[in-house]
This record gives sequence, structure tokens and C-alpha cells, in this order.
Amino acid sequence: MKSSEKRPVLVWLIFLWFVVTGIFALYQLYALYSGNIEIPAGMEKPEGVLYYFKGIFGVVLAVLAATLLFLRKSASRWLFLGLFIFTVVSGVFTLFTHEFPENQFTLIKYISVTTWIIYGLIVWYVFTLEEKDYFVERRT
Repeated sequence: MKSSEKRPVLVWLIFLWFVVTGIFALYQLYALYSGNIEIPAGMEKPEGVLYYFKGIFGVVLAVLAATLLFLRKSASRWLFLGLFIFTVVSGVFTLFTHEFPENQFTLIKYISVTTWIIYGLIVWYVFTLEEKDYFVERRT
């Protein structure tokens, strides 16, 4: 695919999804940290450097991967793979180390698994773009 050709619709959707959700995620982290968000009864407020590091690192990794994908850089494949691994490990850690209200725990598990499936599909799609000659780096 030449650099002047149009980007596939899925590339646009992935890019826009991660940029918009990244902006909202950073705002939510700020609002949570500043106390502007009330935590529902029965849930503990996430605290500590590790929580905010995981949140900020995940958002930066996602936006960087999506931006590189949009710019047709093949490094995006590895960043999306890293994001997928990071999200699964972080999610499993959170599910086992945090207390959730019993009536919300099942929903949280389903949302986590759905997110991992979507990220896995994105990783698969991004790796298939190599076969379609989407990326513009010159091979030596």
C-alpha cells in the first residue's frame, strides 16, 4: 500500500477510538485523584502510585500505538501486542487484589474479558496489515 493511498476504515476507527478514550481516561484519572468523582458504596477508592502509573502508562501506550498505526509505522504492531499483554496482566491483577461489590463483580469480569477479546482482535488485525503492505517503512 502506497503512502498516498487511503487508510482502511478500521485503522481510522482504531485511531479515533484510542485517542478519544485516552483523553477521557486521563480526565477520569485526574478527577478520581482530585476527589471530583464519588466512589460507589462498597467499592474502595484506588490509591497509590502503582494504580496511577498503570492508568497513565496504559493510556499513553494505547494512544502511541494508535498514532503509529495511523502514521503507518510497523512498530505499532508490537505496541498493540504490548498493550494487550499489559491489559490482561493488569486486569487479572486488579480482579484478584481489589474488593468489588458482589452484584458488580460478574459485570466487571465480563467487561474485562470483552475488552481482552477486542484488544486481541485489534492485535490480530494490525499484524494482518503487514501482509497487505500497509506500513511504509523501507525494508533493507
